[in-house]
Amino acid sequence: MFADRVIGNSPNVLGIIWGYIKQFVDIISPVIYAFAIAYLLYYPVLFIERWVVKGLDAALPKRDKEKSKGWVRLLSVAAVFLIVIGMIAMLINFILPPLFENINILINSIPKFEAQFNAWMTEIADTLGTLNMDRISEIIPPDVFNYIKNFLLSGGQLILSSIGNFIASFSSFVIDFIVTVIVTFYFLKDKERLFAGVSKVGTIICTPKVKTQIIDFIKTLDDVVGKYLLGTILDSAIVGAVSVGLMLMIKHPFAILIGVAAGITNVIPYVGPIVGSGLAFVLGSFTSLGMGVTGAVLLLLYQQIDGNIVQPKIVGDQVGLLPVWILISVLIGGSYFGGVGMIASVPIAALIKVYLDRMYEHKIKGEKKVAR
Repeated sequence: MFADRVIGNSPNVLGIIWGYIKQFVDIISPVIYAFAIAYLLYYPVLFIERWVVKGLDAALPKRDKEKSKGWVRLLSVAAVFLIVIGMIAMLINFILPPLFENINILINSIPKFEAQFNAWMTEIADTLGTLNMDRISEIIPPDVFNYIKNFLLSGGQLILSSIGNFIASFSSFVIDFIVTVIVTFYFLKDKERLFAGVSKVGTIICTPKVKTQIIDFIKTLDDVVGKYLLGTILDSAIVGAVSVGLMLMIKHPFAILIGVAAGITNVIPYVGPIVGSGLAFVLGSFTSLGMGVTGAVLLLLYQQIDGNIVQPKIVGDQVGLLPVWILISVLIGGSYFGGVGMIASVPIAALIKVYLDRMYEHKIKGEKKVAR
């Protein structure tokens, strides 16, 4: 009877536990955000720190250089913070206003786009009629534009509503933001000391073998997943900036919107280039067919340059997966977890490959020892 009660009430118990977990995660969310931001900014901090140390090598004796370690890290963190603040200021002043303007123009232009689309359908139907073919309605469903219209309208309204929700919860955001910035600062400033403390705790609660395995896993995770995501984010920023430049060069009316979309979706292998080029073609075609084709071709050409030259230089060979495995990983990740799954699927698959390779090498070595 007791077991039956436990089984019968298990959904309620799991719901209560999940509620407590969610509440705890909400409370410590600034710390989680700070850890993620500190991870992304740690390598720039190290780069500036090494540059400063090189300058001090010739200027200070060894004893003074040892004393200067603390303020060198502090100076490096402050420099990175100033760079990030400058980038955010540029984003607010030069990117967000034209982006919102593009979104508003897109929403307000939907009736015009619909009229243009219907005119195209009529012309195609008349052309097919002169060729004694079936009417266009039998080839292309009549509600095709409704799908396009609803997609564009819902996307624009989603962005605008998100802005509204952001403004509505601004006070809570400010508090979380301040806490996140402070914790990020201390994570970057005292990273080595924090990790030393965690290492001591690991020594207390884990056996030496388990601790070694955990450290090895974290290092592998950093080498494969962390550096891949960091490089991909940097590459996506470059793709977005170049895409905006290319669209402005041909005077595309939605240059900012297309560039931002191309940069964001670039984190998804294979899908990003299609989304950016498709958006350039669809939105440009309502101005002129030549504009749409030119925009799509330019983005596709640049994506080829980025995929074969720029991205390998930035991301490196951290993934090491064949294209077919990358495509399969994206399909599986997207099917189960949506956009987040598509982004995380490739580095996770690469991490699995690393451990499979290690298991294979370990087995081969074991078989060779037995054969001897």
